[in-house]
Amino acid sequence: MAYTNFTPGFKVQEAQDATAFKVIDDSTWNGESGLTTACVLTLFHYASDGTITQYDDYELITGVDTTKYNEYLSSDGHIVEITDLTIEGDSAGERFEDGYYMVKIIYDDGTYGAGSEPYYENHQAFLAKSKCKARKLPALLSWPVTDAVREKNNDFYLTVMYFLAAEDAADLGKMTEFMRIMDLLNNILDTYEITSCY
Repeated sequence: MAYTNFTPGFKVQEAQDATAFKVIDDSTWNGESGLTTACVLTLFHYASDGTITQYDDYELITGVDTTKYNEYLSSDGHIVEITDLTIEGDSAGERFEDGYYMVKIIYDDGTYGAGSEPYYENHQAFLAKSKCKARKLPALLSWPVTDAVREKNNDFYLTVMYFLAAEDAADLGKMTEFMRIMDLLNNILDTYEITSCY
């Protein structure tokens, strides 16, 4: 029996150190979350050159083990560590690259045919590294506030606007707009030679 009145949805929160992200269920279940026998998360990264990297499937339910799935359903959510992810069987690295991501979760209660299962796609801006760099910008300021310092300060305020605009573009699925805003943001960080963070 298929889900009845099931509307899938979830929230995503990237860790500040870019080593993980959290998924928190935000679905409308009609009391049927316990019927789920398979729940698979897939992550996609869209690079500015048009390349799409698909991470290998990450199962929230493995056989009879529903630990990850139960965490996902809880108000605390489930943390997906990058060290637990692979790309074509190889390590996914140590930190998520900044950029445009799409997180997809597919749900199944055992009654759906392949490709017909309910799913939800959440478009996200992963910006942990850029935000970390931006937090270092104020250290470049000095007192008293001269015209040169004021000009730097203006640039630093602009980074906040660009972060908000980039996140909004990703939330709305506007990848081209996101990439354009990230170019502006990266130009500021490059101008002030903020090259490392963690």
